[in-house]
Amino acid sequence: MPSFPLMCALPASLSTAGWSWRRIKSSAHASDGFWIGTDRLGNQWLTKLRGSFYAYREIVFARLAQGMNWSCQSSVFICLDPESARTLGYTAGKVHAAHWYMQEHVPPPCGLGCALRPLVGRKVQMLEDLQLQGVHHLVDWPKSEFAAYIFGGNEPPGRFFTAAHEFVIIDAEQMFSTGPCSFDTAFWLKRPDGTSSKSGTALATEVCREVGGLSDSVISQALSIPVGIEIELHWSIASKLQESVKFSSAYARAHTVA
Repeated sequence: MPSFPLMCALPASLSTAGWSWRRIKSSAHASDGFWIGTDRLGNQWLTKLRGSFYAYREIVFARLAQGMNWSCQSSVFICLDPESARTLGYTAGKVHAAHWYMQEHVPPPCGLGCALRPLVGRKVQMLEDLQLQGVHHLVDWPKSEFAAYIFGGNEPPGRFFTAAHEFVIIDAEQMFSTGPCSFDTAFWLKRPDGTSSKSGTALATEVCREVGGLSDSVISQALSIPVGIEIELHWSIASKLQESVKFSSAYARAHTVA
């Protein structure tokens, strides 16, 4: 289990009335356009204020990822109240995504026994490079990059390491930009010498088996929109997700050893 609450334990949406705000620069991102909101219970939420459609795509993916037991950030819809909107310089009533704030593990290593020390200054070239003791959920890194092909992401999700030495998938707002794409260019399917990676193919098959096995209830819940939240849908996410499940099921069948 991750060190942060899963989305199933959080409300699907929140009003920002009564929140306090501060602007930050996150070392996990190049941009400094991030705000941390503290709600009335003292919980902290990170937001980029990218609007409802990006919020929806990111939250749909996060619900699916957590439904497959992947380590993915927990997010909610927020609706800006007038006072927060004035503070942030945005429009009141607009919907965005907010993410449960996690303490980041930033370089350098936190000590001699830091589990992330082997990754510092090292170029990861294949799955075997991720076989580290003490780093939780690290296999979800390549899983998330295979997911970008399956769920039509314009780019792979972001990578985040918490102070508790766990890997977390973040920044999945570009998912569902297109339909599923072939794994032909997937980094993890090749070894440094250019030969095929059996472990990479096995992991791609595992990911496809997980996506193809998503239940109707998990998919329905992932696509659900809370009452009072208005999403400016530019295209159908449900139809693209349906294509993703079909693609995954077909790949898993084609690569399952009898």
